[in-house]
Amino acid sequence: MPISGPTSYVSTTEAFLTHWLAGDTALGAGHEIVVSGGVARGGLQTRLNDLNTKRTEVQSDLSDEEIAREDVELQKIALLLRINQFNERVRGVLSGTKWERALPLVPTISEAQSKFTDPLEKAARLWHRINADPATLAPLVLQGGYMQAMFVADIATLKATFTTWTAAGTDAKISLEERNDIQDLIYAVLKDYRNAMPTHFTAGHALIESLPDLTPKPGSTPAAVTINVVWDPVTLQAKITWSASTAADLFQYEIRFCAGPNYNTETENVIGNVSPGSPLEFLTAAGLAADGNVASFKVYVVTNTLNEKGSNAMSIVRPVAPTP
Repeated sequence: MPISGPTSYVSTTEAFLTHWLAGDTALGAGHEIVVSGGVARGGLQTRLNDLNTKRTEVQSDLSDEEIAREDVELQKIALLLRINQFNERVRGVLSGTKWERALPLVPTISEAQSKFTDPLEKAARLWHRINADPATLAPLVLQGGYMQAMFVADIATLKATFTTWTAAGTDAKISLEERNDIQDLIYAVLKDYRNAMPTHFTAGHALIESLPDLTPKPGSTPAAVTINVVWDPVTLQAKITWSASTAADLFQYEIRFCAGPNYNTETENVIGNVSPGSPLEFLTAAGLAADGNVASFKVYVVTNTLNEKGSNAMSIVRPVAPTP
């Protein structure tokens, strides 16, 4: 498959390596094909090995980022519950006092770190002041024996998790850029091979005619399909369904995913394909190994000329299993 994005670099490079080996074999020892910069087949293989290693690193970093994001979301939910309980308690037992008037506004779960934690810290300080007031008969304790010190500790934990999430995101971006740099090196070698290889054989030679394509052949971009994703409680997988492609030269449907709620074509991974005429559905647990995990999906229409078009993106959350 020619290069159409990050997902196709490995398979395209492998096709070129196979063809390069055939060319070297036909030319014989001592006459192997060498391209610009003195790169031989082994040099391309080394770059591919580097790419595979870096792709694994990228996925590991993205996984760390997603785990940290999920931790932040869960901690946000828990702290929103507590600040609401605190405000309600103050309104209930200290109605009309300065304490009620000083209550902070409750943040929304979508707020960034500082806008989310600032109201929490204001509530924690207010809670401390209420407990220290001689006029207060007893320290405020929320449901489940939840105390002010526990609230302070949970805020600190959330801030630390925010830091972990930010660091993981930075690591992922660095790894992604390093992966792109390797892809650029590979692309240059593949392009040079296509230019250099035909000079070693006579016109019409089978190896010239079978040169792998570097980019998709000319052809129209197919129309996108529309997908829907639901959780299947029987198979414990996401069930992806989609509308039929109108492309007359349909080659296959390709299913891709990204961990997390935001789809990014730079980090997507191919997880399967469906042939024309097959049921328009696909079951997968990719990115959804644990309760609360979020994954996003697209279905690509791929034509015989290997032109492609991605569907709408849809994300799904693996439901939390009920406690027995």
